[in-house]
Amino acid sequence: MRIADAEENRVVRIAGVVRAAGRTLRSKLEGESCVYWDVRKGVASAPEEHEACAFWLEDASGAKALVRAEGLVVDVRAELAQQLVEMAEADIEVVSQRIRTLKDTVRGGGPKQAEANRERRRLAKVATLLCAIRAEARGNVHVGGNLHGQRQWIEKNRHLAGDDLGSRTVQRMVERFEVLLREGDPIEVEGLLRREPMPAELGGGYRDRSDGFVLAPDASGAVRVRGVGTAAPMSEPELRKAAGLPDPVEVNRKNTRRTLDPIVLWTLVIVGVAVGLTLVLR
Repeated sequence: MRIADAEENRVVRIAGVVRAAGRTLRSKLEGESCVYWDVRKGVASAPEEHEACAFWLEDASGAKALVRAEGLVVDVRAELAQQLVEMAEADIEVVSQRIRTLKDTVRGGGPKQAEANRERRRLAKVATLLCAIRAEARGNVHVGGNLHGQRQWIEKNRHLAGDDLGSRTVQRMVERFEVLLREGDPIEVEGLLRREPMPAELGGGYRDRSDGFVLAPDASGAVRVRGVGTAAPMSEPELRKAAGLPDPVEVNRKNTRRTLDPIVLWTLVIVGVAVGLTLVLR
């Protein structure tokens, strides 16, 4: 729906693109310019942290409506879930193919039979883990008896994938990542459309306080954003790599080395002095 076709003082759903309305933000993980960011984990429907500022929604005709930051809810669970399902299914296919190859090796006998059998059993557990993650993304239960039990089982068994087959799916399921709304991102906003005086910084002033369309919270207290377009979620390691930021684990390791080096040095000095005194006193 276009803004011009929408009825005032009703809840409407309008598609368009994000346009900055003066102020912008810096996202938590990537430090990218945006009008909204949040940090999530797995396919959680609610973010762990978020920040928003008002922005323009520009429709296909070029008309604009101001989207209030208050009550802004960005719904990307469907997109997150679909991404995770596709990733899990691709990894399941790779693991299944590897299991079939190992079965052929076991049937053939020979010196590699025992090793192939051990690897086949390990990958069977990885396949169960991936199926559980796929079920979690779909809202179904594969292990654990219920969704809560399944989440606990996935967390407990995430190590099964290691750094090998299935690891990318497991990482996406358990790692934190960022969702952004940036300049030019295509979105769809649902809210209460009304006409209000624009703030001075957005074109209104003391003498000329122009009116404009605003998408405000509905009766539920929310302005809902659906479909984040190119603002696809990225995992924390992907964000840091894209932004050229250091790996916090490596930074911590280096800082630890820097902290320990003087201690080691003084220890060597003290030991050296003690050895020297012992030789002199003999």
